[in-house]
Amino acid sequence: MKRILLLVVGGFVVVSVSAVAQSGAITSEAAFVAAMKEIGATYGSVQSELEARNGEAVLAGTAKLTDLFGEVQTFWMANGVDKAADIATQAAEASTAITTAINTQAFQEIAVASDALAGACQACHAEYREKTDAGFRITPGVL
Repeated sequence: MKRILLLVVGGFVVVSVSAVAQSGAITSEAAFVAAMKEIGATYGSVQSELEARNGEAVLAGTAKLTDLFGEVQTFWMANGVDKAADIATQAAEASTAITTAINTQAFQEIAVASDALAGACQACHAEYREKTDAGFRITPGVL
């Protein structure tokens, strides 16, 4: 009986840890930095695919960016940095606007949305990112 209970509890712990790991929640500065690297790579890919006019790849990239910026927004809100959370929301909205422009064939709107996305990234980086010898980090004192 103890063995069965131990197996059930152990299984519950494994499932719980797996669910948290897959939830995409950014819970530390290290996880935030990792998310920013993923955003940077995805943003670069989206820009390349836009130039190549590869709509399917752009849609996959903008969907990923929208999700990632949602996670970033949640991180900033959890840490009480409302202005940064608002910028992340703007970035997610710009990613979604690119998706909408492609899906509705309003191609003239892609550049506007892409510029809005770049502007949101630049605004956040200017205020909340600091270069170090090892790369980038959140500006000290923000969190």
